[in-house]
Amino acid sequence: MLNNKIKNILMVLLCGGIVASILVHSHTHTHTHTQENKALTTHKKAKWTVMVYMSGDNDLEEYVVKDIEKEMASVGSSEEVQIVALADRGPGYDASRGDWQSTKLFHITKDMTADSQSAVSDWGERNMGDKQTLIEFVSWAKSHYPADHYALYFWGHGWSWHPGYVMEDDTDMDALDLDELKQSLPSIGFIDMVGYDGCNMSSVEVDSVWSGYATAISSSQEYVDWSGVDYGAVLTSLSSDPSMPAEKLAVISAQSASDEKTWSAVAVDNRLENIVSSINEWSDALIEGLPKYHKQYSQAFASTHQFIDAISDRDLYGLVSNIDKFVKDDKINIKGKALISALDSAILFERHARDISGVNGISITLYDHSNVDKEELDYYEKLGIYGNRGWVDFIKAYSKYN
Repeated sequence: MLNNKIKNILMVLLCGGIVASILVHSHTHTHTHTQENKALTTHKKAKWTVMVYMSGDNDLEEYVVKDIEKEMASVGSSEEVQIVALADRGPGYDASRGDWQSTKLFHITKDMTADSQSAVSDWGERNMGDKQTLIEFVSWAKSHYPADHYALYFWGHGWSWHPGYVMEDDTDMDALDLDELKQSLPSIGFIDMVGYDGCNMSSVEVDSVWSGYATAISSSQEYVDWSGVDYGAVLTSLSSDPSMPAEKLAVISAQSASDEKTWSAVAVDNRLENIVSSINEWSDALIEGLPKYHKQYSQAFASTHQFIDAISDRDLYGLVSNIDKFVKDDKINIKGKALISALDSAILFERHARDISGVNGISITLYDHSNVDKEELDYYEKLGIYGNRGWVDFIKAYSKYN
């Protein structure tokens, strides 16, 4: 048995070794994860926190750095408006700023450089088509940059509800399909304004998924070229008026995309619910009239605007108007007018290029015998947008007459 003196000496040596070990470990941890530690600060509550989910691991990569530096960082964050971006790049399209290809988290400050040193954190290679990536980003932003209101922009490829296109990630060969987004919304929580900076995203199908989880959406019915949303213009307006409501921010976002063929802002509160219920009632009337009016339906649909690379999309307002033009039936016309009224109430803003006519802000899917895809139609039905009846039932019934 050791005497007390020897015990004391050993205790000093042992404790000293433990302390030294702790100090060395602590120093090593701090050195290795400097960027991650930047993310641990929780900031004062702002008026708005703007989140940009940038899926650039594809042929859009060269615009990731440009949009951060030339648009978002031209304004930068303030105490009242915080701006954060989760940006993913990939190989082959852009070697700027050190050719980083991982997924980086940025707190956007004025005139910042979108390089590795400016990132709050490097998340490694993350799949932007995985709903968990989206959930973690939004949760991180809300936790560290709390605000009275939140805006979330989806920056990347898109095509309405169609699987395999939205937020496409080449490295992971995945996309954020609408059913996955729908599953993520309870975890994400309420987002005041949602912006889609991608092709063909302004549709009743996409909008309806956000009903109850957002106030307004800004997006385009048509193919989106390289300009898209002008974040500099949007953030300048928001910083000048940080108390602006979500509907106004959606309108400003739509207005900023002035180089694109179409853009609109749509309310997704009870006004969107009215659109969906009106579609169902109109669909029931159309199904009832199919035996008598199917040829007139075909004329009306052929007269309704189609979109580039989106042949199954039709302008919903134009669809109803053309049915009213070609079909003279009291029940169908009354239900159509109710749907037009619901659209007028929900569409906050709409603009389109001079060379496009018959475009009014919201699209809907229309399949006929020539373009019906059974696998896609099954997926469409499973989304449950119209409940257990309505437009899907009409599409199925109509395709049999062509």
